[in-house]
Amino acid sequence: MMKPLDSASTGKDAIRRKNLSALLRHVHLEGTVSRAALGETLGLSKTTIAELVSELVDIDLLVRVGNEQSGSAGRPSHLVAASREPMTLVVNPEIDGLTMALVNFFAEIVDMYYIELDGVYSVETTTALVSEYLHNNRQLYSGRLQGVVLALPGAIDASSRKLINAPSLGWRDIDVAQEFEKALSLRVWVVNNARAATISEHSFGAAKGLANAICLFSGVGGIGGGLVVNNQVLEGSSGLAGEIGKMRLFADGPRKHLTFGELMHREEIVTALGKTRLTDEALDELLSQTKDAAVHRVIDAQVAVLMSAIETLRDLFDPEVILLGGYLGSLVASRKSQIVSTLNSTSLKYRDEDFLVPRAAELKPMVLLGAAELAWEEILSNPLGFTKKRAKGNG
Repeated sequence: MMKPLDSASTGKDAIRRKNLSALLRHVHLEGTVSRAALGETLGLSKTTIAELVSELVDIDLLVRVGNEQSGSAGRPSHLVAASREPMTLVVNPEIDGLTMALVNFFAEIVDMYYIELDGVYSVETTTALVSEYLHNNRQLYSGRLQGVVLALPGAIDASSRKLINAPSLGWRDIDVAQEFEKALSLRVWVVNNARAATISEHSFGAAKGLANAICLFSGVGGIGGGLVVNNQVLEGSSGLAGEIGKMRLFADGPRKHLTFGELMHREEIVTALGKTRLTDEALDELLSQTKDAAVHRVIDAQVAVLMSAIETLRDLFDPEVILLGGYLGSLVASRKSQIVSTLNSTSLKYRDEDFLVPRAAELKPMVLLGAAELAWEEILSNPLGFTKKRAKGNG
Protein backbone atom coordinates (compact mmCIF):
# COMPACT_ATOMS: atom_id res chain seq x y z
CA MET A 1 0.00 0.00 0.00
CA MET A 2 1.32 3.45 -0.98
CA LYS A 3 2.32 5.59 1.96
CA PRO A 4 0.35 8.88 2.05
CA LEU A 5 2.35 12.08 1.55
CA ASP A 6 3.09 14.13 4.62
CA SER A 7 1.49 17.45 3.62
CA ALA A 8 3.40 19.38 6.31
CA SER A 9 6.72 17.96 5.06
CA THR A 10 5.77 18.62 1.44
CA GLY A 11 4.85 22.20 2.32
CA LYS A 12 8.18 22.76 4.08
CA ASP A 13 10.08 21.34 1.10
CA ALA A 14 8.23 23.68 -1.27
CA ILE A 15 9.05 26.70 0.90
CA ARG A 16 12.69 25.62 1.11
CA ARG A 17 12.94 25.25 -2.68
CA LYS A 18 11.32 28.65 -3.13
CA ASN A 19 13.75 30.27 -0.69
CA LEU A 20 16.75 28.59 -2.30
CA SER A 21 15.63 29.87 -5.69
CA ALA A 22 15.00 33.42 -4.45
CA LEU A 23 18.35 33.62 -2.66
CA LEU A 24 20.31 32.20 -5.59
CA ARG A 25 18.58 34.50 -8.09
CA HIS A 26 19.38 37.57 -6.00
CA VAL A 27 23.06 36.68 -5.62
CA HIS A 28 23.35 35.79 -9.33
CA LEU A 29 22.00 39.21 -10.34
CA GLU A 30 24.05 41.14 -7.78
CA GLY A 31 27.29 39.15 -8.10
CA THR A 32 28.38 39.48 -4.46
CA VAL A 33 26.05 40.03 -1.47
CA SER A 34 26.39 39.93 2.31
CA ARG A 35 24.34 37.42 4.27
CA ALA A 36 22.91 40.31 6.28
CA ALA A 37 21.69 42.01 3.09
CA LEU A 38 20.16 38.73 1.93
CA GLY A 39 18.23 38.46 5.18
CA GLU A 40 16.88 42.00 4.80
CA THR A 41 15.97 41.53 1.13
CA LEU A 42 14.33 38.12 1.51
CA GLY A 43 12.85 38.67 4.97
CA LEU A 44 14.48 35.55 6.40
CA SER A 45 16.28 34.91 9.68
CA LYS A 46 20.07 34.72 9.99
CA THR A 47 19.82 31.01 10.73
CA THR A 48 17.71 30.31 7.65
CA ILE A 49 20.02 32.38 5.41
CA ALA A 50 23.06 30.53 6.78
CA GLU A 51 21.42 27.14 6.08
CA LEU A 52 20.37 28.10 2.55
CA VAL A 53 23.82 29.51 1.74
CA SER A 54 25.53 26.36 3.02
CA GLU A 55 23.29 24.19 0.88
CA LEU A 56 24.03 26.23 -2.26
CA VAL A 57 27.77 26.30 -1.48
CA ASP A 58 27.76 22.52 -1.15
CA ILE A 59 26.42 22.10 -4.70
CA ASP A 60 28.86 24.67 -6.18
CA LEU A 61 26.32 27.38 -7.00
CA LEU A 62 27.57 29.87 -4.39
CA VAL A 63 30.98 30.57 -2.88
CA ARG A 64 31.99 32.33 0.33
CA VAL A 65 34.26 35.27 -0.46
CA GLY A 66 35.04 37.00 2.84
CA ASN A 67 33.43 39.41 5.27
CA GLU A 68 31.87 42.87 5.16
CA GLN A 69 32.04 45.18 8.16
CA SER A 70 28.93 47.32 8.56
CA GLY A 71 29.14 50.90 9.78
CA SER A 72 27.78 49.95 13.20
CA ALA A 73 29.51 47.97 15.88
CA GLY A 74 29.18 44.22 15.78
CA ARG A 75 30.40 41.18 13.97
CA PRO A 76 31.08 41.50 10.23
CA SER A 77 28.63 39.87 7.82
CA HIS A 78 29.80 37.03 5.61
CA LEU A 79 29.87 37.72 1.87
CA VAL A 80 28.71 35.22 -0.73
CA ALA A 81 29.00 35.31 -4.52
CA ALA A 82 27.66 33.42 -7.49
CA SER A 83 29.89 30.50 -8.39
CA ARG A 84 32.10 30.56 -11.48
CA GLU A 85 31.74 26.79 -11.85
CA PRO A 86 28.69 26.40 -14.14
CA MET A 87 29.34 27.54 -17.70
CA THR A 88 27.43 27.80 -20.94
CA LEU A 89 28.60 28.39 -24.48
CA VAL A 90 26.83 31.21 -26.32
CA VAL A 91 26.91 31.09 -30.11
CA ASN A 92 26.05 34.28 -31.99
CA PRO A 93 26.05 33.95 -35.80
CA GLU A 94 25.84 37.25 -37.70
CA ILE A 95 26.13 38.20 -41.35
CA ASP A 96 29.80 39.18 -40.99
CA GLY A 97 30.99 36.33 -38.76
CA LEU A 98 30.49 33.95 -35.87
CA THR A 99 31.09 34.74 -32.19
CA MET A 100 31.42 32.01 -29.57
CA ALA A 101 31.79 32.78 -25.88
CA LEU A 102 32.02 30.79 -22.67
CA VAL A 103 29.98 32.56 -19.99
CA ASN A 104 30.00 31.53 -16.34
CA PHE A 105 27.29 31.73 -13.67
CA PHE A 106 28.97 34.82 -12.19
CA ALA A 107 28.01 36.59 -15.47
CA GLU A 108 31.57 36.79 -16.76
CA ILE A 109 32.73 36.12 -20.28
CA VAL A 110 35.50 33.59 -19.68
CA ASP A 111 36.56 33.29 -23.32
CA MET A 112 35.36 34.86 -26.56
CA TYR A 113 36.33 33.79 -30.06
CA TYR A 114 35.32 35.49 -33.30
CA ILE A 115 35.59 34.06 -36.80
CA GLU A 116 35.13 36.46 -39.70
CA LEU A 117 33.04 34.87 -42.44
CA ASP A 118 32.21 36.25 -45.86
CA GLY A 119 28.79 35.74 -47.39
CA VAL A 120 26.03 33.36 -46.34
CA TYR A 121 27.07 30.30 -44.33
CA SER A 122 24.99 27.27 -43.37
CA VAL A 123 23.84 25.73 -40.09
CA GLU A 124 26.13 22.78 -40.87
CA THR A 125 29.14 25.09 -41.22
CA THR A 126 28.22 26.74 -37.93
CA THR A 127 27.87 23.47 -36.00
CA ALA A 128 31.22 22.30 -37.38
CA LEU A 129 32.94 25.49 -36.20
CA VAL A 130 31.30 25.25 -32.77
CA SER A 131 32.32 21.61 -32.44
CA GLU A 132 35.90 22.53 -33.31
CA TYR A 133 35.91 25.33 -30.73
CA LEU A 134 34.60 22.99 -28.02
CA HIS A 135 37.21 20.39 -28.89
CA ASN A 136 40.07 22.92 -28.78
CA ASN A 137 38.98 24.57 -25.53
CA ARG A 138 37.92 21.61 -23.43
CA GLN A 139 40.29 22.57 -20.61
CA LEU A 140 38.28 25.78 -20.03
CA TYR A 141 34.93 24.11 -19.35
CA SER A 142 35.43 20.38 -18.77
CA GLY A 143 32.79 18.99 -16.41
CA ARG A 144 31.07 22.37 -16.06
CA LEU A 145 29.26 23.04 -19.35
CA GLN A 146 25.48 23.21 -19.04
CA GLY A 147 24.84 23.46 -22.76
CA VAL A 148 24.77 25.87 -25.70
CA VAL A 149 22.65 28.98 -26.20
CA LEU A 150 22.10 30.22 -29.76
CA ALA A 151 21.61 33.99 -30.00
CA LEU A 152 20.19 34.43 -33.50
CA PRO A 153 19.35 37.50 -35.61
CA GLY A 154 15.86 36.31 -36.45
CA ALA A 155 12.35 35.46 -35.32
CA ILE A 156 12.05 32.35 -33.13
CA ASP A 157 8.91 30.47 -32.13
CA ALA A 158 9.41 29.85 -28.39
CA SER A 159 7.12 26.81 -28.19
CA SER A 160 8.74 24.86 -31.04
CA ARG A 161 12.21 26.45 -30.72
CA LYS A 162 12.09 26.76 -34.52
CA LEU A 163 13.84 29.62 -36.28
CA ILE A 164 11.17 31.16 -38.48
CA ASN A 165 13.43 33.48 -40.42
CA ALA A 166 16.88 35.06 -40.12
CA PRO A 167 17.11 37.06 -43.36
CA SER A 168 20.69 38.24 -42.86
CA LEU A 169 21.88 34.62 -42.52
CA GLY A 170 19.61 33.14 -45.16
CA TRP A 171 18.29 30.67 -42.55
CA ARG A 172 14.56 30.01 -42.72
CA ASP A 173 12.13 27.52 -41.16
CA ILE A 174 14.82 25.47 -39.37
CA ASP A 175 14.66 23.61 -36.07
CA VAL A 176 18.09 24.97 -35.16
CA ALA A 177 18.00 23.68 -31.59
CA GLN A 178 17.49 20.13 -32.81
CA GLU A 179 20.21 20.49 -35.44
CA PHE A 180 22.74 21.70 -32.87
CA GLU A 181 21.73 19.11 -30.26
CA LYS A 182 22.19 16.37 -32.84
CA ALA A 183 25.60 17.67 -33.92
CA LEU A 184 27.00 18.51 -30.47
CA SER A 185 25.20 16.08 -28.11
CA LEU A 186 24.53 18.99 -25.74
CA ARG A 187 21.46 20.77 -24.39
CA VAL A 188 20.57 23.75 -26.63
CA TRP A 189 18.51 26.90 -26.01
CA VAL A 190 17.56 29.48 -28.66
CA VAL A 191 16.90 33.21 -28.30
CA ASN A 192 16.63 36.24 -30.54
CA ASN A 193 19.83 38.30 -30.18
CA ALA A 194 18.01 41.61 -29.53
CA ARG A 195 15.87 39.97 -26.85
CA ALA A 196 19.06 38.57 -25.31
CA ALA A 197 20.52 42.08 -25.16
CA THR A 198 17.29 43.32 -23.54
CA ILE A 199 17.48 40.57 -20.91
CA SER A 200 21.07 41.61 -20.19
CA GLU A 201 20.21 45.31 -19.88
CA HIS A 202 17.32 44.49 -17.54
CA SER A 203 19.34 42.05 -15.43
CA PHE A 204 22.72 43.81 -15.26
CA GLY A 205 22.69 47.02 -17.31
CA ALA A 206 21.05 50.42 -17.63
CA ALA A 207 17.51 49.03 -17.23
CA LYS A 208 18.29 47.11 -14.03
CA GLY A 209 15.67 47.82 -11.37
CA LEU A 210 13.24 49.40 -13.84
CA ALA A 211 9.77 47.93 -14.26
CA ASN A 212 9.13 49.42 -17.71
CA ALA A 213 11.79 50.07 -20.33
CA ILE A 214 12.31 49.81 -24.07
CA CYS A 215 15.55 48.72 -25.71
CA LEU A 216 16.37 49.60 -29.31
CA PHE A 217 19.44 48.05 -30.90
CA SER A 218 21.11 48.26 -34.27
CA GLY A 219 23.58 45.71 -35.50
CA VAL A 220 24.94 44.37 -38.74
CA GLY A 221 21.68 42.46 -39.24
CA GLY A 222 19.42 45.53 -38.88
CA ILE A 223 17.17 46.97 -36.19
CA GLY A 224 16.02 44.91 -33.21
CA GLY A 225 14.77 45.50 -29.73
CA GLY A 226 12.91 44.34 -26.69
CA LEU A 227 10.25 45.53 -24.28
CA VAL A 228 10.32 45.33 -20.48
CA VAL A 229 6.72 45.55 -19.26
CA ASN A 230 5.88 45.35 -15.55
CA ASN A 231 9.33 43.95 -14.76
CA GLN A 232 9.17 41.19 -17.37
CA VAL A 233 10.82 41.01 -20.79
CA LEU A 234 7.78 40.76 -23.05
CA GLU A 235 7.60 37.56 -25.09
CA GLY A 236 4.04 37.45 -26.41
CA SER A 237 2.02 34.32 -27.15
CA SER A 238 4.78 32.65 -29.21
CA GLY A 239 7.92 34.45 -28.12
CA LEU A 240 7.71 36.81 -31.10
CA ALA A 241 6.96 40.08 -29.28
CA GLY A 242 9.44 42.93 -29.52
CA GLU A 243 10.13 42.80 -33.27
CA ILE A 244 10.49 46.58 -33.23
CA GLY A 245 12.31 46.66 -36.55
CA LYS A 246 9.10 45.47 -38.22
CA MET A 247 7.05 48.39 -36.89
CA ARG A 248 5.36 50.24 -39.79
CA LEU A 249 6.22 53.93 -39.78
CA PHE A 250 5.59 55.16 -43.31
CA ALA A 251 3.11 54.46 -46.09
CA ASP A 252 4.33 55.06 -49.64
CA GLY A 253 1.01 54.86 -51.39
CA PRO A 254 -1.99 52.70 -50.45
CA ARG A 255 -0.16 49.35 -50.60
CA LYS A 256 3.48 49.86 -49.71
CA HIS A 257 4.33 50.23 -46.02
CA LEU A 258 7.91 50.78 -44.91
CA THR A 259 9.15 49.51 -41.57
CA PHE A 260 11.45 51.07 -39.00
CA GLY A 261 14.16 48.60 -40.04
CA GLU A 262 13.74 49.40 -43.73
CA LEU A 263 14.05 53.14 -43.11
CA MET A 264 17.16 53.01 -40.89
CA HIS A 265 20.48 52.20 -42.54
CA ARG A 266 23.74 52.44 -40.61
CA GLU A 267 25.68 52.10 -43.87
CA GLU A 268 24.31 55.43 -45.12
CA ILE A 269 26.03 57.30 -42.28
CA VAL A 270 29.23 55.25 -42.53
CA THR A 271 29.40 55.97 -46.28
CA ALA A 272 28.62 59.68 -45.75
CA LEU A 273 31.59 59.79 -43.35
CA GLY A 274 33.80 58.41 -46.12
CA LYS A 275 34.34 55.04 -44.43
CA THR A 276 33.57 51.45 -45.35
CA ARG A 277 33.48 50.01 -41.83
CA LEU A 278 33.33 51.56 -38.34
CA THR A 279 32.89 50.25 -34.82
CA ASP A 280 30.06 51.81 -32.80
CA GLU A 281 32.60 53.61 -30.62
CA ALA A 282 34.39 55.11 -33.65
CA LEU A 283 31.07 56.11 -35.22
CA ASP A 284 29.99 57.75 -31.98
CA GLU A 285 33.17 59.84 -31.91
CA LEU A 286 32.97 60.86 -35.58
CA LEU A 287 29.32 61.90 -35.32
CA SER A 288 30.13 64.14 -32.37
CA GLN A 289 32.95 65.83 -34.28
CA THR A 290 31.84 66.09 -37.90
CA LYS A 291 31.07 69.47 -39.46
CA ASP A 292 30.27 68.03 -42.89
CA ALA A 293 26.90 69.33 -44.13
CA ALA A 294 26.28 66.18 -46.20
CA VAL A 295 26.77 63.99 -43.13
CA HIS A 296 24.40 66.18 -41.12
CA ARG A 297 21.71 65.85 -43.80
CA VAL A 298 21.92 62.04 -43.47
CA ILE A 299 21.81 62.36 -39.68
CA ASP A 300 18.74 64.66 -39.90
CA ALA A 301 16.87 62.15 -42.07
CA GLN A 302 17.64 59.20 -39.80
CA VAL A 303 16.92 61.13 -36.58
CA ALA A 304 13.47 62.01 -37.99
CA VAL A 305 12.69 58.31 -38.52
CA LEU A 306 14.10 57.38 -35.11
CA MET A 307 11.99 60.05 -33.39
CA SER A 308 8.87 58.72 -35.07
CA ALA A 309 9.63 55.25 -33.68
CA ILE A 310 10.41 56.61 -30.20
CA GLU A 311 7.18 58.65 -30.10
CA THR A 312 5.13 55.60 -31.10
CA LEU A 313 6.76 53.35 -28.51
CA ARG A 314 6.58 56.04 -25.81
CA ASP A 315 2.84 56.49 -26.30
CA LEU A 316 2.10 52.77 -26.51
CA PHE A 317 4.14 51.57 -23.50
CA ASP A 318 4.90 54.62 -21.32
CA PRO A 319 8.42 53.39 -20.41
CA GLU A 320 10.64 54.87 -17.71
CA VAL A 321 13.54 54.94 -20.16
CA ILE A 322 14.35 54.07 -23.74
CA LEU A 323 17.80 52.54 -24.23
CA LEU A 324 19.44 52.87 -27.62
CA GLY A 325 22.35 50.61 -28.52
CA GLY A 326 24.67 50.47 -31.47
CA TYR A 327 24.51 53.32 -33.96
CA LEU A 328 21.05 54.35 -32.71
CA GLY A 329 22.78 55.37 -29.49
CA SER A 330 25.32 57.33 -31.52
CA LEU A 331 22.51 59.17 -33.33
CA VAL A 332 20.81 60.14 -30.08
CA ALA A 333 24.07 61.17 -28.43
CA SER A 334 24.78 63.55 -31.31
CA ARG A 335 21.39 65.31 -31.04
CA LYS A 336 20.10 64.45 -27.56
CA SER A 337 18.88 67.88 -26.38
CA GLN A 338 17.14 68.53 -29.69
CA ILE A 339 15.48 65.11 -29.72
CA VAL A 340 14.23 65.33 -26.12
CA SER A 341 12.89 68.86 -26.72
CA THR A 342 10.96 67.72 -29.79
CA LEU A 343 9.67 64.63 -27.97
CA ASN A 344 8.34 66.79 -25.14
CA SER A 345 6.44 68.95 -27.62
CA THR A 346 4.30 65.88 -28.49
CA SER A 347 4.27 64.16 -25.09
CA LEU A 348 1.49 63.94 -22.51
CA LYS A 349 4.16 64.08 -19.79
CA TYR A 350 7.40 66.04 -19.54
CA ARG A 351 10.52 63.89 -19.64
CA ASP A 352 14.08 65.03 -19.01
CA GLU A 353 17.15 63.96 -20.95
CA ASP A 354 17.57 60.84 -18.78
CA PHE A 355 14.54 59.40 -20.59
CA LEU A 356 16.85 58.49 -23.50
CA VAL A 357 19.93 56.41 -22.65
CA PRO A 358 22.45 56.14 -25.49
CA ARG A 359 24.50 52.97 -25.20
CA ALA A 360 27.52 53.46 -27.44
CA ALA A 361 29.34 50.62 -25.67
CA GLU A 362 29.82 47.48 -27.70
CA LEU A 363 26.57 45.56 -27.99
CA LYS A 364 28.12 42.10 -28.33
CA PRO A 365 28.85 41.43 -24.62
CA MET A 366 25.27 42.37 -23.72
CA VAL A 367 23.95 39.84 -26.25
CA LEU A 368 26.25 37.13 -24.91
CA LEU A 369 25.47 37.69 -21.21
CA GLY A 370 21.72 37.97 -21.85
CA ALA A 371 21.63 34.80 -23.94
CA ALA A 372 23.39 32.86 -21.16
CA GLU A 373 20.50 33.72 -18.84
CA LEU A 374 18.36 31.14 -20.66
CA ALA A 375 20.68 28.39 -19.47
CA TRP A 376 20.79 29.82 -15.95
CA GLU A 377 17.01 30.13 -15.62
CA GLU A 378 16.56 26.40 -15.11
CA ILE A 379 19.19 26.41 -12.34
CA LEU A 380 17.72 29.55 -10.74
CA SER A 381 14.22 28.08 -10.73
CA ASN A 382 15.34 24.73 -9.31
CA PRO A 383 18.82 24.88 -7.74
CA LEU A 384 18.55 21.36 -6.32
CA GLY A 385 18.24 19.96 -9.84
CA PHE A 386 21.75 21.20 -10.61
CA THR A 387 23.45 18.31 -8.81
CA LYS A 388 21.81 15.78 -11.15
CA LYS A 389 22.96 17.62 -14.27
CA ARG A 390 26.45 18.18 -12.92
CA ALA A 391 26.90 14.50 -12.10
CA LYS A 392 26.64 13.64 -15.79
CA GLY A 393 29.74 15.68 -16.53
CA ASN A 394 30.85 16.70 -20.02
CA GLY A 395 33.98 17.13 -22.06
